[in-house]
Amino acid sequence: MKTNAFNFRHLAALAALLLPVAVQPTFAQTTATTTPVGFVTMSIAGNGGSGQPAYTFASLGVVNPIVWQSTITSVGTTTITDSSATWANNAYNSTTAGAPPTHFMEILSGSAAGTRFDIVTTAAANSPANPTLTLATASLSAAGVTVGMSYAIRPHWTIANAFGTGASLALTGGTSLTADQVQLFRSGGYLSYYYQTSGRGLQNAWVQNGNATVDASATVIYPDDGIVIARNQTAGVNVVLSGAVKTGQTSIPVQTGYSLLGNVYSAGMTLGTSNLFTNDPATGMAGGSSISADQVMFWNGTGFVSYYWQTSGRGLQNTWVQNGNATVDASTTPIPVGTALFIQRFGVPFQWIAPQFPATFN
Repeated sequence: MKTNAFNFRHLAALAALLLPVAVQPTFAQTTATTTPVGFVTMSIAGNGGSGQPAYTFASLGVVNPIVWQSTITSVGTTTITDSSATWANNAYNSTTAGAPPTHFMEILSGSAAGTRFDIVTTAAANSPANPTLTLATASLSAAGVTVGMSYAIRPHWTIANAFGTGASLALTGGTSLTADQVQLFRSGGYLSYYYQTSGRGLQNAWVQNGNATVDASATVIYPDDGIVIARNQTAGVNVVLSGAVKTGQTSIPVQTGYSLLGNVYSAGMTLGTSNLFTNDPATGMAGGSSISADQVMFWNGTGFVSYYWQTSGRGLQNTWVQNGNATVDASTTPIPVGTALFIQRFGVPFQWIAPQFPATFN
């Protein structure tokens, strides 16, 4: 029986020798007094009539506009207070038990700049204290959050507002076997979603594969998520996302094992400019040989291409190289707008501090 689930074991076969061409996005920037705005086009590959899904590894590339920006006036274990805030109770969270988060807070200044937290509850002034956000974290102090840091609140992208519904649906709906699938990498495996227009379960709604009776439209797509799109149609399709340009550095968690991450910016970077390698394995990828080093992997349409920072073995030393071609400097290998990449991490987790791209918006 045909399945749309991308086979994670494919990561063991890294034999392709082409440069990554996962998506071909475009970006347009307009001048504004607030955060620059623009659009990213995801070019989703069709299967050419092969009868098998075609895979595209993509990322959002834009964020939703800021709805509140200010300064932290006090910090608790999982809460921040902003004495200047004028928000209402529950302004930035769902009131439905078990529902996904609707908004996130990002630190904009200081040592924790670029760190993001989902908002659990929003309390207005005098209810019973100063305006307070409760955040999804074990310890804000452990994350480096302190009084005086500036922060911003943005709505989350969801699977419905990214890929549409009804007449605005950007992909093709159907059943679990015929519809295009949007796959998100969670806890070392894929969760797959599709827009169901026929078959058992909810109709004309986003559902999770294997759970077609529950509306999944509010499923969150995080700014740093890598997204796998499995398209079952012959022709490709473009998905255009309009939003705000992500500014400032971004702190992106890299887990032990595999992480599927996206370029959060509306401009490309390269391996050399990405800050993935920092010369400190506690804050970046570990160098080594083709066997011992952490790996960055791109999908080129038929297979994965792998890169690592070489510090031992044959070939160039102390630079990025492609697995199987260690005599050529690969530092300029692009990480384009809208691209997703796998990171294989052998050591403990770290935070990838991705610098802003482009560096300025002048």
